[in-house]
Amino acid sequence: VRFDTAEGGGVVRPVDAGGQREPHLPFGPLHVVTAIQPDPEPGSVSHARMLVLDRYLHTAGIRSIPAVGSSFTGDHSEDSRAVFGLTDHQARDLGTVFGQVAVFAWSGPAWSLLACVGERHSRRGWRWEPSRST
Repeated sequence: VRFDTAEGGGVVRPVDAGGQREPHLPFGPLHVVTAIQPDPEPGSVSHARMLVLDRYLHTAGIRSIPAVGSSFTGDHSEDSRAVFGLTDHQARDLGTVFGQVAVFAWSGPAWSLLACVGERHSRRGWRWEPSRST
């Protein structure tokens, strides 16, 4: 998942073993959610769905920043939002509202994929790659 903010950004990548020994989360604990459906949609529909998510987050007072989730190969990506201050349960509920199967959670040494329905999850270590300044 790539994060870009005015203060800087970077990419968090899940790793099988190891990962950050002393976790420093540049943004603090967060969840990554999207409103885009897994199957390809026309661009305008995806854009409209993200506007609804942004309005929902703003109205609910949930702080968020833009994020882009992508496959390991980079052949698929989705606009997303990193959201702050939610429990795993609240993030799962938010994902469900927007038709998602799962959301990401990033906290301490764990990068997790959380199923929106049920308690299924996977946990891995992670590696942070800051963006290079120009």
